[in-house]
Amino acid sequence: MYPEIKPYDSGYLDVGDGHRLYYEQCGNPQGKPALFLHGGPGGGTSPDCRRLFDPRKYRIILFDQRGCGRSQPFASIANNTISDIIGDIERLRHFMAVEKWMIVGGSWGSALAMLYAGRHYEAVSGIVVSGVSLADLEGVNWFVEEGGASRLMPDWFAPYRDFIPPENRHHGLAKAYYDILVNGADNDEMTIRAAKIFDVWDTSLLRHNVRHDMIQDIRDNPEASLALARIFYHFVLHEYKAGNRWRILDGARNLAHIPCEIVHGRYDLICPAENAWALHHAYPGSVLTIIQDGGHSILDPGLSQKVIEITDRWAE
Repeated sequence: MYPEIKPYDSGYLDVGDGHRLYYEQCGNPQGKPALFLHGGPGGGTSPDCRRLFDPRKYRIILFDQRGCGRSQPFASIANNTISDIIGDIERLRHFMAVEKWMIVGGSWGSALAMLYAGRHYEAVSGIVVSGVSLADLEGVNWFVEEGGASRLMPDWFAPYRDFIPPENRHHGLAKAYYDILVNGADNDEMTIRAAKIFDVWDTSLLRHNVRHDMIQDIRDNPEASLALARIFYHFVLHEYKAGNRWRILDGARNLAHIPCEIVHGRYDLICPAENAWALHHAYPGSVLTIIQDGGHSILDPGLSQKVIEITDRWAE
């Protein structure tokens, strides 16, 4: 990855509905505009996200989505929908006075990239997605309910499942976690425990090899998991629908004029590789690369190396 850099510009954009989004710009102010869309829902940007682009050639734009990271209010699910976020991306583009930008998105950010491009194709110069999510309920159930990733990582799944008493699992683990995380106060012990346990399960699946240092960070700072957990389950119950899959795949068929490269880890345990395969076959002219020892995170070494190879090539 490129060396660590600091933003040359940062601040907050008021997008209405009580939300203020943290944004930053790095690299070359006169360079090729590139927007990075983080994962989740409920995740946030990190300094490493800046390092996927050559800072000499790119104007690198990052922002934390509603309720995420440094955006305000923290962990808010009010007025927080797919449509709201797509509108925020377009507001940010106008605020930045960008005519066209390249979109790079990982995981949930890949679904947002495709949905945004489908609605605002005239503003997109190229698309790079990794760890492809189609934001559908069937896909997310592989990850949050028993019978999917749980069969491959049963030792890590057991604490996540067993936190919910058997009598509260009748409507699924996602509904049980949603009830705790949304109805509980931010500083409630049960709310924080639920957020931490979910984040540990999620993080255990991010990389091809479990990053125990990342797991320990969660256990040491469980309050930081609240936005990810609360916003994630809000989206699972209210925004993840079968229609999203078809909106993304049908929309991709109309984007042949926009270059697209898809990068996916063979051992992605959160979003199986069949998502990337489906998107590739729906998107005319797209290029698919399967990273044979890759996991889910765009910062996984194999995936990040390929994404950087693409952004370097596209910078020319």
